[in-house]
Amino acid sequence: MPNIIQKWIYNLSAAAPLCLVFAVTWFLQKHTERGAWIIPAICVAISIGLIVLFKVSFDYCRRNLPPIEIRINEFAPHDAWIIAYIISYVLPFASIVFNDFSPILSGAIAIVIILVAPFVNSATPNPLLFLWGYHFYLVKAEHGASDFVLIRKRVLRNKKEVKYVYRIFEFLLLDGGDN
Repeated sequence: MPNIIQKWIYNLSAAAPLCLVFAVTWFLQKHTERGAWIIPAICVAISIGLIVLFKVSFDYCRRNLPPIEIRINEFAPHDAWIIAYIISYVLPFASIVFNDFSPILSGAIAIVIILVAPFVNSATPNPLLFLWGYHFYLVKAEHGASDFVLIRKRVLRNKKEVKYVYRIFEFLLLDGGDN
């Protein structure tokens, strides 16, 4: 049974590449200042922590969730989101370095994001899975269920290729044939 912790880890781990880009940018722009390595080190540590938590959680899902039989009526590739991710998230973070950095304000924003992440009621593709070679598909299943995101290691060419899935959380499915 999927739980809130897995959903929380899945949603927050999408920020791991952003933390790395921000760390590199901060260090390159402030490397001459005293203590310029502290913020990048924190960002890299957070990123590594999120990646490790995500890998453990994802492997747990693949091994322990029960398979669910599914019949897909329609599917559409959903890999183009990576372009929007790069344009809307990574590029702005590649140029942002704050002159007046407030740890209290940044901490408050981080806490709000951490508290809200489990209640996001949609399945967005995770960039870490994209980097690990997974593909994403928007799926409409039989009996009116739609708007699922299917994660699959192999390219989906025929809707009959997917017979079993693992439900990671509400709208996120992992192909059962990829294990």
